[in-house]
Amino acid sequence: QRRRIGSKDKDKEISEEITAEREQAAGQVWVADCDGDIVGCIFRESETRPGVRRICRLVTGCWYRREGLGRLLVQSLELKERETGAWRVYAHVPYPSKVGEAFFRKVGYRQVGEATDEEDDDEMKKEIPERGFMGYPLTKVFYKDL
Repeated sequence: QRRRIGSKDKDKEISEEITAEREQAAGQVWVADCDGDIVGCIFRESETRPGVRRICRLVTGCWYRREGLGRLLVQSLELKERETGAWRVYAHVPYPSKVGEAFFRKVGYRQVGEATDEEDDDEMKKEIPERGFMGYPLTKVFYKDL
């Protein structure tokens, strides 16, 4: 499988081979479309730990918000990952995003550090919120056991 990469000079054709290893390293994107228009998408990072998946972006078009599209995208990803053997999904929500936090809580996610039973979970300690160059938090981490 080869994909054409557009360039300013139309006489030159640059192509690159897309391999399974490259796709695995890049992660996956699920796209929701309505009559050919992209109305939402969810991005999952590549697998870094067995049985654990990580959602990095969830986007819905402004006209489709509060209509269940985001919930549908998340549930579809969870179902697919459960079928592949995943047992936990993490979601990194930009800080501060009150809408993102409320959404993930509504679909059954909990913020890392809120529950008392997390202290014994070594896997949970591996998922660290992203921080800026001065140490300020950029994301909050939410999780859901499948």
